[in-house]
Order: sequence, then structure tokens, then C-alpha cells
Amino acid sequence: MRTTLNISEDLLKEAEAVYKTSNRSKAVESALRDAIRYKKIQALKQLRGKINFDEEYLQKIRSLELYETENNH
Repeated sequence: MRTTLNISEDLLKEAEAVYKTSNRSKAVESALRDAIRYKKIQALKQLRGKINFDEEYLQKIRSLELYETENNH
């Protein structure tokens, strides 16, 4: 999808360098993915201590998922 954005030339060059690409679209897309991932992690960190997890249940579910994955290959 084509979109017009006004982004500083210096910022674009820095993003290209950080993501080791000369493709501006890829650099911007990678930066956006990282920014979104970072914000989601921050939101999850704010939930720390506010949500109780049943660790035993989570381990059971994870082991079942692992078992299903191993047996489906």
C-alpha cells in the first residue's frame, strides 16, 4: 500500500542504518513493528501484579500443546 509521510531525512537514514537496509519502506516497517512490540510489552509490564495466573494450569496447557505439535509432524 502506498502512503505519503513526511519524515525527516536524518531519521530515515538512521533507520536504514539501524536495520541495515537501503530500502526505506523496509526500514520504516521494521521500526514500526519494533515500536508496536515495545508498546505491547510495556502494557503487559503494567499488568504485573494485577493478574493472577494459575501456573500449574499454564504448564499443563503448554505441555499439551507441545505434545500435539510433536505428534503432528
